Amino acid sequence: MKIAVIVAACLVASVACAPTQIALTDDFDDFVGLLPLDDLLNLALRYLLNDKEVQQALLYLQGAEFSSVWDQFFALSAVRDLLNYLEDAGVPAYDSLNEVADFLGLTHLKPSVRSLRTGGLNGLLEEALALLPHEELEAMFEEKLKTSPEFKALFEKLQKFDHKQLRDLYESSAEVQGMIQKLRDHGVDVDHIVEVVKDFFGWN
Repeated sequence: MKIAVIVAACLVASVACAPTQIALTDDFDDFVGLLPLDDLLNLALRYLLNDKEVQQALLYLQGAEFSSVWDQFFALSAVRDLLNYLEDAGVPAYDSLNEVADFLGLTHLKPSVRSLRTGGLNGLLEEALALLPHEELEAMFEEKLKTSPEFKALFEKLQKFDHKQLRDLYESSAEVQGMIQKLRDHGVDVDHIVEVVKDFFGWN
């Protein structure tokens, strides 16, 4: 479960990208190759078509509050530094995120130098996680740390990420707090997810 949550986050910038000759992108492609993408896409479409809670969540992501959260998050220097690191490694992070921005109607990022039964947001997350090959992802993660200098360097970069900026953003942004509360109201265990990410990267 822990690796699946982390891998899903790390792959956001690479799923929509064509493979390149860069080793780090090849590492991401190896992870993507383990994922049941068709099943995950079908699951997402089923929820979007049949689950009112997920439909409302999509409307929220297209609304003003989340747009403000998006702008504030990507204004953090630590986040920009990470995106630039990925770009330097050959991963088109900005292009990938801008595809998300286009879909949700958000501000583009610019590089700096059921009749079927469904279960809301929590149900979508649980069913998506159930589709992932957890043991294979864990094994590949450990292998990449040992065999890929580029992947190891990325992981070390993430471990050194200035996570205090995220905490400060949460404490100072009413929009971020509003988004987190909406997730909690829909049964998403935000605190557990945060602890998993913090423990994984050693953000104490």
